[in-house]
Amino acid sequence: MPSTHYSSWFASQLQALMNRSQPNVPTMSQPSHRFVLFGTEFSGGRMVVDLLRRVADNRDRPLPATWTIASLLARRHFFPLWHIQHHGAICADYLFGFKLSAVDLITTHHMSEPHRFMTLLYDRGYKVIHLQRRDLMRHAIAILKAQQPTSRHIDPQALIATLKQLDEQRIAEAAIVAQVPHLTVTYETDLIDPNVYAHTAQQLCQFLALKQRQRAHYPMKLVHQRISDLVANYDEVYATLKRSDYAYVLSEASAKLVI
Repeated sequence: MPSTHYSSWFASQLQALMNRSQPNVPTMSQPSHRFVLFGTEFSGGRMVVDLLRRVADNRDRPLPATWTIASLLARRHFFPLWHIQHHGAICADYLFGFKLSAVDLITTHHMSEPHRFMTLLYDRGYKVIHLQRRDLMRHAIAILKAQQPTSRHIDPQALIATLKQLDEQRIAEAAIVAQVPHLTVTYETDLIDPNVYAHTAQQLCQFLALKQRQRAHYPMKLVHQRISDLVANYDEVYATLKRSDYAYVLSEASAKLVI
């Protein structure tokens, strides 16, 4: 074996080994209701989980208060589908879901055709809920503030970089979910207004083929804040964005929305 071809030979041998040892995924017993919560972080995933925990019912049995979902592919796995199915098989509840993002598929797992993996999940019985957030400015600020929770100062260049990443992720997400039937849940219209919780809960239950509890409580509340109240150096951020390709996010409407 020539040394110049060692890397390609090793890669081909490793791939062959992986193909031969791929676990028998379809034989695993799975919960009756399965879904993928697909979207970028801070797009309302926790609110969807909380809604389902409060309203979902099946055979007169609500979900336990401890029910939640995890980001199963945030770290790389040689057999991502088997990893997901394994977690489904050990789930004690009738409803099993997990979080997934375009970054998980494209960056972490180096999938050149991530829509094929989404189709594979759909074919395995996973229903796809696509989370989206329209207000790019507040989405980016939420991400940056989570990285520095004790500071109200936002680095303008870091904000621009985050806006660019969100733009790219949105394009990738749209291409991935376009291949399968899915339910779109929008943060601004379906999640942050308490007046629409009941309607959103009904949509989720219908989509997942779940019964809905007749008496559900929605204690979540909104805190109204202007962006200028959230960011200590707002004038600096505003001036930098005004000169950038993302000047359009500085709309008056955006400044009045809640984060």
